[in-house]
Amino acid sequence: MSVLPRAIPAKFTEQLRAALTAAGVDFTPTLKPGTRLSYEVTHLGRTWELRYTLAHSGEAVWKLTGEGPDYDWGPGRFTSECVEAITVPMEEPEPEPVDPHPAAPRTHLGFELPEFVRAEWGTERAEWFRLGLAAAVGKLRDTRPRT
Repeated sequence: MSVLPRAIPAKFTEQLRAALTAAGVDFTPTLKPGTRLSYEVTHLGRTWELRYTLAHSGEAVWKLTGEGPDYDWGPGRFTSECVEAITVPMEEPEPEPVDPHPAAPRTHLGFELPEFVRAEWGTERAEWFRLGLAAAVGKLRDTRPRT
């Protein structure tokens, strides 16, 4: 039967503090409220939880939870691996491309419209394209005279 840790040894807290400080992360070793084995670290607008699990070869093993780019989740990470995951810079999302034809719809009758149709949306050429598409999918309007 294994013995689970009841507290984080001071040498591993100091090891974590030194590694985070060297990487430029502000870390004050205070336990997460309601726990005895977890620290919370906030860096670059992301919050990470480091939960002490055990020690192996003189280095602490932590369960790291949080959100980060290319972060593969796992039960145990050495201190150096945790610092590496926490300090990975966040990539800026690509800006949404500007629509060159905001007045024209992107689809018609469930089909993506080509750019030349969107560019000439109000012209006769686009009207013929829409008519051809309606004929192809069987959505022509009934033009028979009503009696």
